[in-house]
Amino acid sequence: MNLRRYFLRQPVLRACELFRNAYLRDKRDVILDFSRTRLIQADAMLVLVAEVDRAMRMGLTKQVIRCKLPNGVDQESQIVCEVLEQVELLKRIGQQSPAAKRQDNDFHESVRHWRYATGTRVDEKPGDVLDQHEGRISEGLMTGVQTGLSEALVNSLHHAYRADRLDGCAPFNERRWWMFTREANGLLDVLVCDLGIGIPRSLPLSWDRNLLKKLMGIFGKSSPDVASIQMALILGETSTGEVNRGKGLPQIWNATRTSSAGSVGILSGKAYVGYDVASGEEFSGSYESSLLGTLVNWTFPVDAADAVDG
Repeated sequence: MNLRRYFLRQPVLRACELFRNAYLRDKRDVILDFSRTRLIQADAMLVLVAEVDRAMRMGLTKQVIRCKLPNGVDQESQIVCEVLEQVELLKRIGQQSPAAKRQDNDFHESVRHWRYATGTRVDEKPGDVLDQHEGRISEGLMTGVQTGLSEALVNSLHHAYRADRLDGCAPFNERRWWMFTREANGLLDVLVCDLGIGIPRSLPLSWDRNLLKKLMGIFGKSSPDVASIQMALILGETSTGEVNRGKGLPQIWNATRTSSAGSVGILSGKAYVGYDVASGEEFSGSYESSLLGTLVNWTFPVDAADAVDG
């Protein structure tokens, strides 16, 4: 499960589409089959968890979702089961985990540090957005970069749900975010997503089309969706006109480029734009299918938090 590699991205998005159609449109019970899954990437897992959580908030209470777990005794199978438990997917659907009441330290090293949270607070001061949420957030995020990330989160959600998602389902009446965090080996990983309209569709709703047309000329060699993400990083301030709104995503991007380690990636619509500190290179890519939302994946040294929050 992976969202950046084309041949892995398509099955994930297709699975999300089949799930939405079955659960929300056809009102049927659903089985999520992980029996042959041997590797899960955090970005794909977050989007799937978000889709399930969103659907359960929209669907009928009598509907049932179950996960078909790997039954192998190999380490890869066991790690998949641990991931589904640690990110609270099994808990969310009300399914008993294979080894209930485990402590974090009982999980594999690659799993134990991950935390999952979701929330809807987007109208508070940026530093307060993460104060109330469901689930858990890594301590380093709450004590270090909360304001910088919150600004990106607030800005994204103010635009993410301004129009129909075009996924064939009824509108979702919450401006909700979903997040994975992990603090390990001196680094903090933050993945946050929304299930809205994406940056490429939200820009024309927030900015003058003549301005966007001029900026598009700067990125003429990029695909339209890649160019939209690049423009969002340049524009910096949102159409809300409110202080501290809109600085978050460009602030995160620029802080990563001046950091000693880490990376940042933005998946939105049919595109990806990212930067890796180790290689010093910026990456971008285009896809045939839309994510139907936006996901930001950010890794940085814990001791660099003040540079982002300042």
